[in-house]
Amino acid sequence: MLYANVIVPLSVPDTFTYLVPQEFESDCQVGKRVIIQFGKKKFYTAIIKSIHSNKPDYKTKEIYSIIDRKPLINELHLKFWQWIADYYMANIGDVYTAAMPVSLRIESQTQIFLSKEIIDEQLSKNEEFIIENLKSQKTLTLGQVSKIADVKNPVALINRLISKGLVDVYEHFNPRYKPKYIKLVKLSAQIQTQQNLTKTFEQLSRAKKQTEILLSYSVLSNLQYVGGQFIYKDVQKKDLLEKANVSSGVLNSLFEKQILTEYEKQVSRLGDFSKTAVSFNKLNIEQSEAFEKISEIFENKNVILLHGVTSSGKTEVYIELIRKYIKHNKQVLYLLPEIALTTQIIERLRVAFGHIVGVYHSKFNDSERAEIWSKIGENSDDLQPYKIILGVRSAIFLPYDNLGLIIVDEEHETTYKQFDPAPRYNARDAAIVLAKMHNAKVLLGTATPSVESFDNAISGKFGLVKLNKRYKNLELPNIILADVRQARNQNKMKSIFHPLLIENIKEALGNAEQVILFQNRRGFSPYVECNTCGWIPKCVNCDVSLTYHLDSNDLVCHYCGFKRPIPKKCENCNDLSIQTKGFGTQKIEDEIKIFFPEIKVGRLDLDVARRKHGYEQVLQDFDAGETDILVGTQMVTKGLDFENVRVVGVLNADNLLNFPDFRSFERSFQLLTQVSGRAGRMNERGKVIIQTSNINHKILSYVMQNNFRQYFDEEIHDREVYNYPPFVRIIKISVKHKNSTAVYEFAENYAIILKKVLNNRVLGPQEPLVNRIQNYHIREIIVKLENSVSHSKTKLFMQRAANNLKMKKNFSSIIVVFNVDPL
Repeated sequence: MLYANVIVPLSVPDTFTYLVPQEFESDCQVGKRVIIQFGKKKFYTAIIKSIHSNKPDYKTKEIYSIIDRKPLINELHLKFWQWIADYYMANIGDVYTAAMPVSLRIESQTQIFLSKEIIDEQLSKNEEFIIENLKSQKTLTLGQVSKIADVKNPVALINRLISKGLVDVYEHFNPRYKPKYIKLVKLSAQIQTQQNLTKTFEQLSRAKKQTEILLSYSVLSNLQYVGGQFIYKDVQKKDLLEKANVSSGVLNSLFEKQILTEYEKQVSRLGDFSKTAVSFNKLNIEQSEAFEKISEIFENKNVILLHGVTSSGKTEVYIELIRKYIKHNKQVLYLLPEIALTTQIIERLRVAFGHIVGVYHSKFNDSERAEIWSKIGENSDDLQPYKIILGVRSAIFLPYDNLGLIIVDEEHETTYKQFDPAPRYNARDAAIVLAKMHNAKVLLGTATPSVESFDNAISGKFGLVKLNKRYKNLELPNIILADVRQARNQNKMKSIFHPLLIENIKEALGNAEQVILFQNRRGFSPYVECNTCGWIPKCVNCDVSLTYHLDSNDLVCHYCGFKRPIPKKCENCNDLSIQTKGFGTQKIEDEIKIFFPEIKVGRLDLDVARRKHGYEQVLQDFDAGETDILVGTQMVTKGLDFENVRVVGVLNADNLLNFPDFRSFERSFQLLTQVSGRAGRMNERGKVIIQTSNINHKILSYVMQNNFRQYFDEEIHDREVYNYPPFVRIIKISVKHKNSTAVYEFAENYAIILKKVLNNRVLGPQEPLVNRIQNYHIREIIVKLENSVSHSKTKLFMQRAANNLKMKKNFSSIIVVFNVDPL
């Protein structure tokens, strides 16, 4: 008898064993999807991880069905999933959920139906609503019941109806992914010659609308009679009806007369990207030298850091490397930190490589992502599978089978790290492991390397290649510090802008040049405050102040999404003097229009990027010169390339420099250097105006001099003295519960257990800056592990200790979150 260990798409820590029915034994393979019953009634799509003949010592359920003809993922990728789960202290089910598009995870849905005719039953109002709806709709889902009865949890209501014998339930399968089809029209088989077509037109001479359809079809299809047969293009039914301006009933008449025929064709949801590759610009001397050096170092090392100043042409080097690996029939993964970057890069890659380039990110819907899965790897049924994937962090989970190269652009970016939910992986670090499993190479590219990556490079663990000059020998921008403290004392500030910044913006706009303004805070104002007593409105669910958003005129919590109108008076002293304090991107957008009312301003932040194509439109407008000033958060710092940007303004550098975190100087140097690099990328030298109250800050001097090495030497020294990465690995443990006392007691007890074994490696517990989110109170414990310590054994001990402590009755519902290598 055969048994299969399967991974289920639930946050459970292990695989589960199922009996393979005899009729499925020949089809059962690792990596295939199967339908299994998990629990009493629910059915899920599981992945076969292993097959064996070891009978468990408990009664096993049978596999319900096998979905795939051939494995959807290979054993190598399952090994990668397991590494992610082990290293980042996550459940394998969490990894499966993160990796696999929802459309490929079929699961059953509970359906409710009437079990008998209802006669004179004593029912509550909600029960009557449900029964009446079931009479008309036959079946309802739990979600529909919840909406009809206006209750969050409908289970109790359904159970009452079941106990009365009025309704029953069953599990229904609803496949989530269906191929997309379009309806097309063509000439019917009976019209084979030019004479047939002419005769048909004669027969339709009195039917003007039908004649109009046939004429429209001839135009849209580019109908030609060549070599004794008709040649034509596909014509969509909807396009034909639109051009002929007739109803579908008229077209149906032609179908009935067998003049035209309707048929369906499967099409891609991803659009038509069938561009032909064209030749690309040749590398300059510095780029050629970098390319040759990378190729040489790859002979001995698997990972290389390409450290190139902003606008040095790293992308051109990437493209040349990709071309080299594609020639050897290898797959290439090109990782980007931000979806917005794919808008610019994808066009450059498709010009260079045509239709073999695919894009993968979260703005695609589930069906689109499922289609990309089907176009990758040896198991693809597509005649033109993708060889190059451009994507954000989730692209590491695609089912590659012949991976040769991974490029991690802007490797320093924190957006490569998944924060919530689990698995909390870093795509940059995971990419290095994935490449090792495939015997592939990794190129990390950036102008501002992370401390860990540069330390690995200079220690010899990674290779190191540098690009020290800008493309076409352009000068680095002129960086000027604007002292806002002095300007305020002298009453020279123009609202939130230093006069020096206003002057340079005016000059750039006068020369038909563009401007980028950077503020790492979205919304209009970080908070509102009563001028009399200092009262600040806070979120009802989280321990944070509410941010004012101008477009909706609401106060919004950026942690849980709670909204409320801006108060007309103070809720503490009833005074009417409520004012906004500080400024975000919306306020900058609003205020800059006061000084330059004729110009067009665009904004790029999370509020805009949430819309599927919102960020694309903003970037396209700015690139086309339709927008004069672009205001944005850190999204505008990440590798965007605009030829006409002359001035960059940083509105508040102090927020970055003074953030209470050991990485604050590293992030400040990276963000300020990166946003400065958006200026002067073509022709004239750019200008960067940094507004600050501390013009003597050492990080600002390093940014002005573009002195990465001096900044790094000082930073790595401090990290060693105070015992921070890369000299240790950090695991942050967050303890959460809606009862603050339970959180406090669990955290204290857990820390005592950890300190008995790990001693002074354990710090805390303590409250984080935001100690309540979505009504969950939080306490944190930090564990620092030297590289010489067995991390796998320590992690296992930490997990077991937490699970054992949670077995106590008063701690059973405590949530413990492990964040390995937090950023």
